[in-house]
Amino acid sequence: MEKKSLIGAGGFGSVYLGVFAKRKVAIKILDKRNDNGAAQGESFRAELRLLTLENDNIVKILAAKAQMMSSDGPAIVIMEYVPGRNLNDIINNPDELLPPKRRVKYALLLCYALDYAHRNNIVHLDVKPANLLITPDDKCKLGDFGCCQRVESETGTVSPTNRSTLSGTVAYRAPEVLRGQPPTFKADVYSVGITLWQMFSRQPPYGNEAHPHVIIFRVVAYNLRPELVDVKEDPFEVYYKDVYTTCWGACPKDRPSITDLIQVIDLWKHHL
Repeated sequence: MEKKSLIGAGGFGSVYLGVFAKRKVAIKILDKRNDNGAAQGESFRAELRLLTLENDNIVKILAAKAQMMSSDGPAIVIMEYVPGRNLNDIINNPDELLPPKRRVKYALLLCYALDYAHRNNIVHLDVKPANLLITPDDKCKLGDFGCCQRVESETGTVSPTNRSTLSGTVAYRAPEVLRGQPPTFKADVYSVGITLWQMFSRQPPYGNEAHPHVIIFRVVAYNLRPELVDVKEDPFEVYYKDVYTTCWGACPKDRPSITDLIQVIDLWKHHL
């Protein structure tokens, strides 16, 4: 394994461009000096759940070194390298167009990724534009499974004894997760709704509200959601709004499944 240039950094470590088995890869190195070692360990173990999974719409985990806090070095995760940008970069770039066809393509590929994860009893729990990597041929791959948890097939929820303290970015987090309830697949559907809204509005959820505790309180207590944008009676945009507002419903049972979303979005694709 050969480490090259830095391509990103996060709360638990840094990501480098490198070479592994004669191919370009992304190498995530978890910083041993991180103050929150327990959460870092949970994130590393979450990423390992992807080692046995393979899907065209998910960033592939190729290998991992699990020496978390030993003297032999930090934990390392070697991932498929996806050159280019993420969806958040595109949303924030005024020179990038996001017409209905492009939004529908990204939404469908995101749902394909989640459908595969859900069929393997994994809930992502950190779906957001920054975790959707855009390939050179303008497709997207879902990455960063560092918050993912395993859902019990018998109950449809994450077991209370196996729950992680990690649960994703506040602005995209479902209200039941904010309340501390065990996550289900419908938590990802909520995050899809916020992501669809953001692709249309091209604004960050909740604007400049900086304090996460304020967002948590208002989402849970007052059913706060991102501000709706006037769609001017455009038939597609009216339908698009109906879908993302249904996805971010307060009650998980009222949200569609990922399978339902695929069926709806596939219809859009054929009528645009």
